[in-house]
Amino acid sequence: MKVDYIKPIAEYTPDGIYEFIKEVELEKDEKYTVNIYTSGRYILKINNTYVCEGPCKGHQYVRYYDSVETELLKKGLNTIKIIVMHVADEKHFTTVFKTKKPEVVFEAKSLSNVIVSSDEWKCYKNNTHTFRYARWRFLPPFEDIDITINKEEYPLIDFGGFDFEHGLYTFCGIANGQQLQKRPIPMLYPGDNIEFKLVKKGKDFIEIDSQIYSTAKISFTFAPHTNAKIIYAECYETDSGKALRDDSTGFLQDGYFDTLKTTDTEYTFSPFWFRTFRFIRIEAKDIDKALVSYSAKRWHYPVNLEGSFSCSDETYNKIQDISINTMLCCTHDTFYDCPFYEQQQYEMDAAVEMAVFMRMTSDVRMVKKCIDEFAASQLDEGLLQSIYPSVFSQIIPGYSFFWIFMLKDYLDYSTDIDFVKQYIPVIDKIVTHFESVSSPEGLITKSRYWDFTDWVSEWDNGEPVVEEGRVITVYNMYFAYALLCAEDICKKSGRNGLASEYKVKYNKLADSIKKYCFNSDKKLYTDSLGDNNYSVHTIIWAIISEISTGDEALSLISHLGDEKISKASFSMNYYLFRALEKCGRTDLIFKNMDGWVTMLNNHCTSWCEHPGKTSRSECHGWSSAPLHEFSSNILGVKTSFEDEIVIMPYTANLSFAKGTVPTRFGYVYVSWKKENGVFKITVEAPSGARKKLIMPDGKILLFESSQTTMEYTNKEVVC
Repeated sequence: MKVDYIKPIAEYTPDGIYEFIKEVELEKDEKYTVNIYTSGRYILKINNTYVCEGPCKGHQYVRYYDSVETELLKKGLNTIKIIVMHVADEKHFTTVFKTKKPEVVFEAKSLSNVIVSSDEWKCYKNNTHTFRYARWRFLPPFEDIDITINKEEYPLIDFGGFDFEHGLYTFCGIANGQQLQKRPIPMLYPGDNIEFKLVKKGKDFIEIDSQIYSTAKISFTFAPHTNAKIIYAECYETDSGKALRDDSTGFLQDGYFDTLKTTDTEYTFSPFWFRTFRFIRIEAKDIDKALVSYSAKRWHYPVNLEGSFSCSDETYNKIQDISINTMLCCTHDTFYDCPFYEQQQYEMDAAVEMAVFMRMTSDVRMVKKCIDEFAASQLDEGLLQSIYPSVFSQIIPGYSFFWIFMLKDYLDYSTDIDFVKQYIPVIDKIVTHFESVSSPEGLITKSRYWDFTDWVSEWDNGEPVVEEGRVITVYNMYFAYALLCAEDICKKSGRNGLASEYKVKYNKLADSIKKYCFNSDKKLYTDSLGDNNYSVHTIIWAIISEISTGDEALSLISHLGDEKISKASFSMNYYLFRALEKCGRTDLIFKNMDGWVTMLNNHCTSWCEHPGKTSRSECHGWSSAPLHEFSSNILGVKTSFEDEIVIMPYTANLSFAKGTVPTRFGYVYVSWKKENGVFKITVEAPSGARKKLIMPDGKILLFESSQTTMEYTNKEVVC
């Protein structure tokens, strides 16, 4: 079935809201399958009823279309409306690829009929909505609405065809329009209602609290002849910074807002894009009369929360709940770094979020989409772009390694060799790039790009204090671990020759790091070759990369609290925990929870970029690391590429813990408690995998059944 694009005639179409409308007479009620693609974000309505919105974010080579079922098309006259947010300006909304004109492809098929897009449709620019862009240009636009302005009609012409089933029509293989693929992740729909609480009220304003940090679709109804301003804020602040987030004696930042001007009738305003907030301030003259009603529904990826955790420490339980909320707010059609300021997918952020996400659910579609998108971002020289999808190219060289880390994590979780092995050429091109720019000592040096590592107070712009052309030790440790991951991926994919090459490269690089970057007097790795700067980062990555093992790793861990060592920010907590786990100091993971406790005490309902008073973002995906630790260490459920489930609970100072962990084998349920010197544990796990239960005293028990209950003291085990 050939389906035409709908496009305005104009060579360039300004930013705005466009409405594509088709009236169609039908002979009978039928169920239709709707396939739809638009170049910008769309909302589909049939007979003035919301159907869906999309499409999900694609990259420069692939765009996605949606397919939904509907029974809204009835016998008689029907109206189909596709509302499109068109952003043409390359300087704004930089995580969405641009077109000069809004593009639409539509097809509705029933058993007896087909409705397609064509030049017979009507197109209007809804001039009542104009865009205003935030200082952070990555974000979608905010809106200024003036209901007094009329719509503007655009004539349409036929711009060629597309077949949803068979792809593009081409001449001599030349692509005609975008390469479309079916959406790889579930549709997003408005979710649970948000219960607002009134916080402040004056004659001309109110301030309301959603009671939990949210990404949401909101709706405001205003009375006739109202001029209103709707301000979205993450928290209350004071002149000295952030403290209690719900302390209404402070103020709400006036940075992100929509405005509205009504005429002589009531008007309900719903911003086209979702909004991010904990608090909302609504300003209008005589607010009691001006504001008729307001409501909101949560908006995020439809995560099936299969993972759960609770324990005897109520603080940990609260940390678990807030970690889940943070991840939900940071998971939409990509993994966001933060939903309020950027809504961007960074490799380092996504690697952490992906690891946490796979502890929440067995649904790996978002993970695979993320891996695929970054692979598509690879430049000719071999580096991956650090933000993707994105209109502009940003390069943080070290972030390419994090993509390799996430590829190994996904393989170990899923054993999906067919998916992973297709990316071995991408890995090899990354490795080849860093070899080509290495120093005579075989080490990576400061690049011409942004060598960001972490937001460290002693470092400028997140980069280690390293002079031009000098070695960056932590990047070399990233590289070493990436080579271990690459070796492992190649072995599991049957590429043993390439795996051996990576092992040789690893040994050579590890030897150079030890030779040139280790200070034998201080027993620490320097931040650069021959200097006297040290950081927690080289401790973490020396252990993760297995350059330091055994007693040497434990010696490095003993220096974490040294005053003269630069400290890591919250971005590195997940990897700090991996290093501690790797050298057998799981106990220290749960002694490093002070930052989360501080945020709890400050009444945060999502985790900040960092817990201090100057934290920019109040919701940052990389800060959700505890969710992983509760599942992996306190419940103790660990899986790897091998067909084995290991249950190795760390009891800390708890009297009980219980929860469920999603795995590729199915759900693993663990419940343990300590009582009168006896440890009792119940494990329920799928029967298709080996189980290894490692008791707190190190005793190993193997079992095959799907359920086991055990009690033990240090002297005996009773099954």
